[in-house]
Amino acid sequence: MGNLPFALPDCDQPATVRLEVYGRDAAGDPFGSLDAAVYCCEQHAIETVTAVWIADLTAHKVELAPDIVRACGDSYVFPTGNLGGQR
Repeated sequence: MGNLPFALPDCDQPATVRLEVYGRDAAGDPFGSLDAAVYCCEQHAIETVTAVWIADLTAHKVELAPDIVRACGDSYVFPTGNLGGQR
């Protein structure tokens, strides 16, 4: 899970949804920093978006490429985002 400030589901079913997670930049833009990609199944999509919002981050659903195989609850924290610590 890395440095995510929220919990992801742990059902391990195949992910069908990819969410980009954004944090605010210095100017307050809610899409200012691409911080992570999180993956979930349809059953946990609303729960996952709610967790992102409660953490004061923004979730944006993007197409899950057909050749990408992830489990519900997988994530990737971008090292150059606010959560990655390399800024």
